[in-house]
Amino acid sequence: MDNLMTAEERRDAWMENQFQHGDDPHYWDYAQWIAELLQRALDLVEDLVGERHAAEPLMQLLAPVAAIEGTRKDTWREVMEDVFSAGTVWPIGEDFNHALLYGLYGVTPARIAVQDRAGWIADLVGRVTEFAAHPEVQALGVERNPIVMIANLAASRHAMDRGQGEVDIHSMSVLGAVSEGRLRNLLAGEGAQLERGPNGGVVALSALTWLQKRKGFLASIWNEAESEPEARPEPVDPGRMIFVPVARDGSMFTPDLQRAGQYQIGAKGDEQHFDTYEQALEALNAMPVPRWRRPNAQGNWGIVTGVAWQRVKRA
Repeated sequence: MDNLMTAEERRDAWMENQFQHGDDPHYWDYAQWIAELLQRALDLVEDLVGERHAAEPLMQLLAPVAAIEGTRKDTWREVMEDVFSAGTVWPIGEDFNHALLYGLYGVTPARIAVQDRAGWIADLVGRVTEFAAHPEVQALGVERNPIVMIANLAASRHAMDRGQGEVDIHSMSVLGAVSEGRLRNLLAGEGAQLERGPNGGVVALSALTWLQKRKGFLASIWNEAESEPEARPEPVDPGRMIFVPVARDGSMFTPDLQRAGQYQIGAKGDEQHFDTYEQALEALNAMPVPRWRRPNAQGNWGIVTGVAWQRVKRA
């Protein structure tokens, strides 16, 4: 995947790949499990009221599924044989489809207006995580439950987009194209490169800091206005590029931030001092969450926290 993919290119990739992840064409296949949940619920209704009383109401309930194939079915069980339709035709199926688009590619459907997207995403993530938490979903008995994985993935990206919460290890593995074992190693020990959250995941800002330096990671662009694709810039020598942390107000860690001839980085009470910009920047890159001192508009030096990384040319 290409970091420079436009929103439309990301949507096209999502449509092309559907449930594929690596060599597994069914990795994200939530449809079969939504259909399974529906099948179990309808079986229970039939058992409760009897086959004769359930037959017509259940056929009416499944009319949206039957309409997709367009051929006559005599029983509701025959309708349910179309597993893909039975798992995607409902609003919850559309929710998981959109959650996968947002979670993997960091965009929304094009029809959602830019000014509405933040609220739309929050509502979507709320619905899919609530659904995935149902005991019936948790009890499906599948090792890699796509319903849970997609909900976690969308919630993880939402946490990073807001700078709050955690990214679970599996979602971090998918977004960073790295094994879960390696991630656990990066979370371990005094020299951990990632900051562990109270629920066992990675603190959102720490996760975003690390992921933004991964070649294949697609940063969220849902909040950007979309326009006609522009010509790609000429390739730049990778050796001339550096990653610079950016604070929430958009300011970056720049070479002019010396105080008494030194750069001060790190959390309050645990600051480090460096004589050169290169040394300070290297140390910031190694931190789970970068922090540095800089003067505000009144000239007072305070600590700011990096919420993103900007790839810039070395001076």
